[in-house]
Amino acid sequence: MDDGDLAAQVARLVARIEVSEVIARFCERVDEYDIDAVAELFTEQCVVDYGPGRGGRVVGREAVRARIARGQSEFRRTHHQLGEQTMEFVSDSDCRVSTYVTAWHETWDGDHPVVRLRYLDQLVRTVEGWQISERRAVAQGIEGFEGLEWVWVERRIPPGRSID
Repeated sequence: MDDGDLAAQVARLVARIEVSEVIARFCERVDEYDIDAVAELFTEQCVVDYGPGRGGRVVGREAVRARIARGQSEFRRTHHQLGEQTMEFVSDSDCRVSTYVTAWHETWDGDHPVVRLRYLDQLVRTVEGWQISERRAVAQGIEGFEGLEWVWVERRIPPGRSID
């Protein structure tokens, strides 16, 4: 391995850490209800879709800020826990990320809904650092949130089974 290959590998590892930290900071900031700091993690022209039951498709940092502020105001407390994560670097400044998320919530009246999601993100390197340019949340398990419509992770149907 020559020094050029090693330097490229180190740069990619650093980028992976930086991208992971953006997603972790999102969870910290949303759990703290620091909505301005959450918004700064997104690009100005970002596109975000948490599914039809949580506001649908939203375009632009300010619209995302308003949507997250409104949605998170429903809760007294939240706890977003990250799990497995995969990344695909499209280029040195463009990365696709899939992150497993479990989010516990405490409503103002004491209920405790839980969602298990997958964040499907695209991050781009900007002059401010890595930022989320696209986010789609797909559901893998929902407890509570009755009456809300979700977009579910696509899953193949095993032989001999059917989904109604």
